[in-house]
Formats: sequence, structure tokens, C-alpha cells
Amino acid sequence: MRKLNLDGCRRVLEAKREELQSGYYKTEGIAVERVPDSMDELTLEMERSMAVDTLNRRAALLEEVNEALERMGEGSYGVCLTCEKAIPPKRLAALPWATRCLECQQAAENQMASEAVASRSLGVRLSL
Repeated sequence: MRKLNLDGCRRVLEAKREELQSGYYKTEGIAVERVPDSMDELTLEMERSMAVDTLNRRAALLEEVNEALERMGEGSYGVCLTCEKAIPPKRLAALPWATRCLECQQAAENQMASEAVASRSLGVRLSL
């Protein structure tokens, strides 16, 4: 197993943070405009929704990047938050803000998917 390159990961994380912060407050896509045509209004609403989703994703990723940099400072960077084993350097090279090893990440995603399915089926039962 290759040794983790902390300096390289730190540089990537800092560059990603700078990239995310540079466009953090770009909100021109969410301005509310009224237009006489209902189809145009629907199109603008969809564009606003997509802009808000993009801002939310950027904010969440920025938080993950900042937390990874904090873990570096604390000395816990590269340790899976679930099983507490080392996250493989290859995974951190690909995704330096990763908080879990691949196995724990897959398990967490599977659990979230199962909960989403259960929630949808519960909603269907309640609406009947």
C-alpha cells in the first residue's frame, strides 16, 4: 500500500476550497422574475430550482472540504469515520474529502437507498 501524501491532499483540498468559495455567492440564477407567459414562468422556475440545487451542492461540498482540512489539523485525516480503519490512499487521491472507506460508504449509501424506498412505500400506504 502506498503511503498517503498529506501535502498533496492538502493542496488539492485547498484548491478545491478556493474554487468553491470563488463562486459561492453567485445567485443571479435565483432571481424571481415575472413574465406574462405561463410557460416562460415555468421555465424560469425550473432554472431557479436548478440554481438553488447547484448552490446547495456547492455549499455541502465546501463543508466536506473544510471538514477534511480540519481532520488534517487534528491528525485524524484518512481514517474512516465509521469503522476507524485507514482509508486507502488511492481513494483519498481520487476523493480527498472522503470520510469513509469504500466499504462503509457503500453500506451507508445502501442504507439511505433502503430508507428512501421504505419512506416512499410508507407514503403510498398512507395516501391510500
